[in-house]
Amino acid sequence: MPLLVSALTTSFIYPRAVLLRTALATAAIVPALAVPAHAAEVSLALESEEGVRLGTATELSGEVTEAGAPLAGRAVALELRRHPYTSDWRRTRITDVTAADGSFAFSRRLERNHQVRVRLVAADPAEPAIFSPPREAYVLPAFTLTFDQRGARRLRLRQTYTVPRSAELSAPTRFYVGPCKANRRGICTARRAHFRVAAETRRVRAGRYVASARIRLPKSFRGRFQYVSCFMYSRGSGMGDPDQRCPKRFARLR
Repeated sequence: MPLLVSALTTSFIYPRAVLLRTALATAAIVPALAVPAHAAEVSLALESEEGVRLGTATELSGEVTEAGAPLAGRAVALELRRHPYTSDWRRTRITDVTAADGSFAFSRRLERNHQVRVRLVAADPAEPAIFSPPREAYVLPAFTLTFDQRGARRLRLRQTYTVPRSAELSAPTRFYVGPCKANRRGICTARRAHFRVAAETRRVRAGRYVASARIRLPKSFRGRFQYVSCFMYSRGSGMGDPDQRCPKRFARLR
């Protein structure tokens, strides 16, 4: 964006010099020298770009400015468009008033991925609508990851998902297991876990899915281990980032 602004500034230097000289000969050119009015601008950011778990509120914030200066005391409203983003934007009753520095904030609990934007409420009905650029607000399934010991060095890893009743999950769940390597304080210091297995994510009832896998620990782990899982986006589910990718070989533990 700075390169674009620079190019526009350079392209207007010479024409304005011509107009200044022409204005000496005819007053008809003078209106072209008037400084154009600056339109207000609305920015918008999400606290978590990666998304939030189902049941957790999505936090949004931004600011309203005009010619770089903050606009205080202006009403702003949150607007939403639910996945798959084919419907019209829906106005909500969630509003805020900009602070002295032009800032505002919203908090909204969503059940699926949404496109979000903020509308600057017009002080005059004749004013054109001004919106922030739309952003993607991702909502991930709520989940719990546990294990059961199934014998010497044998484990069963289990991940349970909670989603809206109409949501369908189809992508496999990838499990990673690594050593602990505890230090003197008993804190695990290993930084990576190896990919062990991709397990089917099964529907057990509406809004509930489970993935499980049996793992055998190497002797070198000495009974101490760390584990992690990764769940990719399910096509058409509208839950999570469609561009998310799971590690192929190793998952970072820190």
